[in-house]
Amino acid sequence: MKKIFLSLALLTGVTAAAQAQSTAGGGTRFGLKVGVVAATLAGDDKDFQGDVQNRFGFQAGVTTTTSLGVGGLFELHPELLYSQRGYQIEDVSKTTFHNLDVPLLARLNAAGLVFEAGPQVGYLFAHKTKFEDSARPDITTRGQLNKLQFGYIVGVGYQLESGPNVGVRYNRSITRLYDEDAALPGGNNMYNSVFQFQLGFAFPGGR
Repeated sequence: MKKIFLSLALLTGVTAAAQAQSTAGGGTRFGLKVGVVAATLAGDDKDFQGDVQNRFGFQAGVTTTTSLGVGGLFELHPELLYSQRGYQIEDVSKTTFHNLDVPLLARLNAAGLVFEAGPQVGYLFAHKTKFEDSARPDITTRGQLNKLQFGYIVGVGYQLESGPNVGVRYNRSITRLYDEDAALPGGNNMYNSVFQFQLGFAFPGGR
C-alpha cells in the first residue's frame, strides 16, 4: 500500500511541476484514457512452462499533458493507469497481473502527430492464474513476484486539438518478473512485454 501512495505522490509532484511550467508559457490539459493490451513474456526463460502466448487485457486511467516552450512542440505527459498484464500458455493456463502504473513520458507533438518515450514505475497489487483443467484450483497469491516494477515505454499517436486522441505503445519491464530467490524450473530471467492500443480524450486547458 505504501508503494501505491508513493506512485500517487510521484504523479502529483510531476503534475505540480508541469503546472508551474505551464504558467511560464505552456499549457496543461487533463484527460482520460482507455485501451486494450496484448501482454506476454520476454527473456531467455519465457518458455519454461510451454508455448507462451499473448494475454489480452484492459487499461484505463487519467493523464496530464503540459506544453513546454514556444509552439508546444515539446510536452511532458505523466499518467496514472490501471493496467492488466500477463500471459497464457496454450492448453494449460492464463495468468493475469493487475498493476497500478505511472508512466512519465516526454513527447514531441508535430502538429498532432505525437512521438513519446520515457520510464514507467508500476506496482503489482494482484495476480491470478486460471488453469484450463477445471480440477486444478486457481492461484491468486503473488508469491515471489516482484511487486515494484520499473520499465520503459515508446509509442506513437495522434492528438486532435478538439480532444480525442489515439496511440500505440510498447512497454517492457527492466525489473525481472520474479525476485532473485524464486526457484523456477527454467530460471527467472523473465520480463513483462506489452503492446498497448489506446483511445483518450484531453479536456481543453489554458494556453
